[in-house]
Amino acid sequence: MNNYEETNNKKNIILGIIYAVIVLSVYAFNLPLWIALSILTLVVIFELISSIKEHNKAKIVINIITICLLILGAIFL
Repeated sequence: MNNYEETNNKKNIILGIIYAVIVLSVYAFNLPLWIALSILTLVVIFELISSIKEHNKAKIVINIITICLLILGAIFL
């Protein structure tokens, strides 16, 4: 593996752990959904910034759509 792949794998593992902690917090510790959606939005914004740096247009579009859906979900709660 080259350095880029190792960095990308580490980033994906860290993001997966963050997603898992947020989901477990909602179920185990009764974290309000709007807080969980806000945290997830921040994580996706971080992912969007990293995909902009990589010039990956597909990831950029997916992240923008995900951010819009998370914000709508938080608003409708």
